[in-house]
Amino acid sequence: MLLRKDPCGIVCVTLTYAMLMHCLYVVLFVMIIPLFNDNFYGTVNGVIICTLVFLAILSHGRAAYFDPGFVPLTRKLTDSPDGKLTDSNNSLLKPNEEGWTACNRCNIYRPARAHHCRICKRCVRRLDHHCPWVNNCVGEFNQKYFILFLFYIGATSVYSILFIIWSLVVFPEKTESQIIHSVVICVEACLFGIFVLTVFVDQVQSIITDRSLIDTLKLDQNARMAPQILPPKRILFRKVFGSGPMFCWLCPCDFKKPSQITASVDMYHV
Repeated sequence: MLLRKDPCGIVCVTLTYAMLMHCLYVVLFVMIIPLFNDNFYGTVNGVIICTLVFLAILSHGRAAYFDPGFVPLTRKLTDSPDGKLTDSNNSLLKPNEEGWTACNRCNIYRPARAHHCRICKRCVRRLDHHCPWVNNCVGEFNQKYFILFLFYIGATSVYSILFIIWSLVVFPEKTESQIIHSVVICVEACLFGIFVLTVFVDQVQSIITDRSLIDTLKLDQNARMAPQILPPKRILFRKVFGSGPMFCWLCPCDFKKPSQITASVDMYHV
């Protein structure tokens, strides 16, 4: 489990869980139970909100507390007498060979498209960015769960707004407490919904273009506009979400075969 001592990240994670719990409390205990009184529609809506919040928390947990793809600190760099970088086994490094480069901060040899995170103080494979809302980097191993977190937060926000509007139509007479909670939930849902929708679109765009945020920022304008030869979009999405039916992509679990996981980890060792 990875816990970053970053004040901004700790505040954002705490705020995320607090708002999810507040949403669950309002919809379930302030609206559904008092208004529907064991009605069938109340049961259905209760199951929906509990499922969405559970999946959002599970996705957030996997994105926040699991390895995003840290490059192992197993092959340290040293300076040879002629000024060229070598690894700890005294073999000459060739940073341009197969895209591998040397990181002078971690003092290691890292694979292609791995970048250094100044907050985690580690190099991360296919690093997209460091997200304070999960207090962790978003990289090759946890991008799927970060995207699912955005998706379920967005789905919870949309559902909450629609449910509040529907309850106002079905039960126009409400207590003062229910009205205040309804307004607060709608404001929270709108703010969070717009935010996660923006980030979600950026994440999908990074998959389609096969470029992380850092990869894009490091390119000049001409390189960004240059045409790319990319595999089909389905293959690009499978690289992030894994193989199997598309409905399995919505489950915050790892469906990779053990051989695939082993092969991915073994790519770090050269």
